[in-house]
Amino acid sequence: MSWLGSIQYHGRQWGNRTLDRHLRVGVTGLSGAGKTAFITSLVHQLTQGDQAQHLPFFSVLQQGRYLGGRLAQNQPMAIPRFPYEQNLQYLAGQPAQWPPSTTGWSQLNLTLRYRPTGAIRSRLQQHSELQLEIIDYPGEWLLDLPMLQQSYQQWSAFCWQLFRQPHRQTLSQPFAELLQTTDLNDVSELQLQRLTDGYRQLLLSFSQQAGCYLQQPGRLLVPGELAGAPMLQLLPLLPEQLEQTSALASRLSQHYQTYCDYVIKPFYRQHFSALDRQVVLVDGLAALNAGYAAVRELQQALGLIMQSFRYGPASLLHRLFKPQISKVLFAASKADHVTPEQHKALTLLLQQLLRQPIKQSQYASAKSEAMALAAIRASKSGFVEHQGQRQAVLSGRDLHTATTQTLFPGEVPAELPTAELFARHQFQFPAFLPTDNNPEQPLPHVRMDHALEFLLGDKLL
Repeated sequence: MSWLGSIQYHGRQWGNRTLDRHLRVGVTGLSGAGKTAFITSLVHQLTQGDQAQHLPFFSVLQQGRYLGGRLAQNQPMAIPRFPYEQNLQYLAGQPAQWPPSTTGWSQLNLTLRYRPTGAIRSRLQQHSELQLEIIDYPGEWLLDLPMLQQSYQQWSAFCWQLFRQPHRQTLSQPFAELLQTTDLNDVSELQLQRLTDGYRQLLLSFSQQAGCYLQQPGRLLVPGELAGAPMLQLLPLLPEQLEQTSALASRLSQHYQTYCDYVIKPFYRQHFSALDRQVVLVDGLAALNAGYAAVRELQQALGLIMQSFRYGPASLLHRLFKPQISKVLFAASKADHVTPEQHKALTLLLQQLLRQPIKQSQYASAKSEAMALAAIRASKSGFVEHQGQRQAVLSGRDLHTATTQTLFPGEVPAELPTAELFARHQFQFPAFLPTDNNPEQPLPHVRMDHALEFLLGDKLL
């Protein structure tokens, strides 16, 4: 984008903000939560979902005032574009496939046209427009915020305290042994990269084998445009190794401070602080499948993420970045992986996961809401007769075998499950491929109309 084009683009943004005709919505989620599907569905509903019966709780559509949405012409040239059209091709394939996950920052702009409700505005203009910017970024980046309040030594101690918990201890042992045999005065490129590769593999093992969510630094697993940057050569030394001065500890401490100053702070200052609304997607079913420790760690991760939405005068975010997010939607994704009567329990479970972080907040927070939804419904619900009883079931194509299955996935606990429950019961919620859809019709969903109303309803009056 030229300097003149950049000035014109930001000038239009400022003008629309002044007139309250501009909204920036951030969408994030921890790995596998379904943010690519959510954004694709949200855009499709707004540009194709003009049928009132398809979005019954989206008030501007029910009132006959929604005139449609289109992809805006002023897509920023210097920011990666969210691959909406490519995602639709995956979903329209024969057979349909999930689009690949995005691994960095991207954006897509829409123009929404509607008839205003106010008597004066409706007389002065036949329609109004809302400029909507949808910002996609990995939730792992939000987990880095607490690093700003820690030194490298404090962060290393926190990491090893985490790694020595029962569900992580065995996996972390090989990396601990690698560090124990490391020359602390060797700061060569080969040494730093060898240790970084070992630490990255450890974080991957935590995620893939133990269902862990707290992974710092977030950019080590999701580097985005920073892939290969020397400051990502960052790892926690053992606590006993930090009791002595060494060249390696000094170098890693420098990388840590550089990461805080040039990655975490700019992310919040340049991008996050400019958001108006935020969606946080949570795959609680995957955590239940992974076990008790994964559920507890998900709760801890959500607590850290919640810190990003606290703006009182005493908060770190307020002092550094002056954020302006007014609404946060916490969505339990993949609600179509359980039968409809379990949706209430899924929502209650999400609220339980969020309750302690909210309770501990001492600051003014953004308005928040929790709901269970499926951005793109991948199953059909129904009933079968089983042993003389009417049993709710789901039917869908298995993610791994592509065969059609009809099953009862199980019940969702409405409260945080105890370790004793996991000791006697193994959750096994399924994963489905998308259904074959008519590209001329809006994507099937569960409660995307509720999400649209919460995020956009007050801006389309």
